[in-house]
Amino acid sequence: MPTPEQYDVVVLGSGEAGKYIAWTQAKKGKRAIVMERRYIGGSCPNIACLPSKNIIHSAKVASYFARSEEFGITKDNWQIHMTGVRDGKRKMVEGLVDMHLANFKSSGAELLLGSGRFIAPKTVEVSLPDGGSRFLHGENVIISTGSRATIEPIPGLRESGPLTHIEALELDHLPEHLLIVGGGYIGLEFAQAMRNSPKRCAGSAAKSRSSNETLAWLIEKTKMSPPCSATSFAMKASRF
Repeated sequence: MPTPEQYDVVVLGSGEAGKYIAWTQAKKGKRAIVMERRYIGGSCPNIACLPSKNIIHSAKVASYFARSEEFGITKDNWQIHMTGVRDGKRKMVEGLVDMHLANFKSSGAELLLGSGRFIAPKTVEVSLPDGGSRFLHGENVIISTGSRATIEPIPGLRESGPLTHIEALELDHLPEHLLIVGGGYIGLEFAQAMRNSPKRCAGSAAKSRSSNETLAWLIEKTKMSPPCSATSFAMKASRF
């Protein structure tokens, strides 16, 4: 193993906790580095909190169009083009990523794209996108890898081709029906947004065995009904 580069602070993951620790310590003169595998800034600006708010805003505007007569406005034959909603969300995310890159630069903290693994106490090997590696040792090493969605072992769920919040944010059409499994904030936000669209949305927080059995029954019924285009959206956090 090559001699590791020495840092005061080494952070795995550029999410909320990791990035602010690195920015703060770097501004204090510490040598800080953050490694990130994919989403610069973590899930919030890329695939969670802020993109979902963007979708909610579009849905709110759509609800005003649907109720236009209440405001003395006539708007016939209006439509929702999800490709436009998605593109607006992507543009917002690009701006947020640029903002994060600027914050890394101004703070003095280093951002390293790659996947890290521990190979010794306080020592991390980072596999770089170009196939190379860097070896880092930190006086303080912080794990800030966050969580990701997992698919519940509910009979019939995986076979129905469910979406996680990541795929749901990239929808280019409005599903006829949307069944949301999980009552977390992202699931509730999607339920709110889709409920404000012309489509129908059912939200469900599946926790107990009985509710899982009911959900499995619902999935089977939607699969057996050709006129019904059912999209299930599974939301449950698990650790990496």
